[in-house]
Amino acid sequence: MSEILTIRLNSDPQEAIPWLVWSPSQQDVIASGEAENLAQLAEYAKDRDVMALADSAALTLASVAIPSGSERQLETVLPYLLEDDLAQDVDQVHVTLLGKSGTQAHVAVIEHRILTRWLSELSDEGMTLKRLVPDCLCLPLHDDAVSVASLNNRWLARVSDTQGGTVESAWLPMWLKSVADSHEDKEAEERAVISYSALPEDAPANWRCEPSELVMLLLAQGAMSSRASLLTGRYKPQNQIYKHLKPWRSVAIAAGILLSVLGAEKVAGIYQMEAQAKQFREQSETRLRSVLPNNQRIPTTSYLRRLMESEVNRLSGAGEQTGLMVWLHELGPMLKGVSGIRLDSIRYDQKRGELRFNARGKDFADFDKLREVLSSKYETSIGQTSRDRESVTGAFVLKRAS
Repeated sequence: MSEILTIRLNSDPQEAIPWLVWSPSQQDVIASGEAENLAQLAEYAKDRDVMALADSAALTLASVAIPSGSERQLETVLPYLLEDDLAQDVDQVHVTLLGKSGTQAHVAVIEHRILTRWLSELSDEGMTLKRLVPDCLCLPLHDDAVSVASLNNRWLARVSDTQGGTVESAWLPMWLKSVADSHEDKEAEERAVISYSALPEDAPANWRCEPSELVMLLLAQGAMSSRASLLTGRYKPQNQIYKHLKPWRSVAIAAGILLSVLGAEKVAGIYQMEAQAKQFREQSETRLRSVLPNNQRIPTTSYLRRLMESEVNRLSGAGEQTGLMVWLHELGPMLKGVSGIRLDSIRYDQKRGELRFNARGKDFADFDKLREVLSSKYETSIGQTSRDRESVTGAFVLKRAS
């Protein structure tokens, strides 16, 4: 599977655009950040699948009773079933069927003008969407809890398989209560709330934190496994087979002319050279895998060349003064000085010039000692820490002192 660029499309065009490039084969984040506009992401979209998260602030997620006998024409009649509940004319909105349960249909409603604007802006930058998923429905789904996470200074919440939304921080408790009331579930209000961002200062007792280092990664992975997509009806992507065959049309024409001119001997010579090229490539891949066993999938020759160049640069010391190896060389002795600390994960962001790692210790004193040691050399900040029965966990962010 190729790398995937995931973009969050905002209802407010002035908001920063969160984005992330994820490699399913390597199970790693290639790049992430925020962009001022889609033009800044055009380069990241090249040779990658593009998937988008639809801002829940631009959506209405609703349920409607299915009239008897309308199953076959359900998608056609859905807008008219919602007519009394919509602020706009049904011709101004796009309705997507997310799922059915019994006699209830669960839908997502968005204005044509917003969806058209998003797709037009993406098309202007040469991007074609593979899927468009409501962002709140990309949060993890729990049978006995509501999932929430903070993104762009608002909270996303997922209540069920097809229900969720986005709300300002101050209104989140009231919003959750209104969802419970609408379901006539007296226990729903007391359901646990699992937050994938740092807990608000006034978080109720039924909230618990399971922090995600990157909320966009959490949402991108949720979108990949989600069955929901707003690209239905008139917005359904065209068959991509023609798109992939079109670039080869001129090649096919040229090949026909070539075969009509060249004799059988020259054609045989070409086949022989192609076989040799294939043999050389297989030999190169075999040798590369012998020294880099983690790279078993090599889809293209250019990818193979990049791997080789990257490894040569690493071994020759290119970028040694600013690369990850310098950080690790410096951190080694410092971490040895705090014997109670163990690293769970580490990530280096060269663009930001910072190193992030998750650590585990016996108690909070270990974290205080480690922060004191690291602060002697780096600008050190520590994120949310949490404690379980056996240990304390937390995240550190290091930057070189200016």
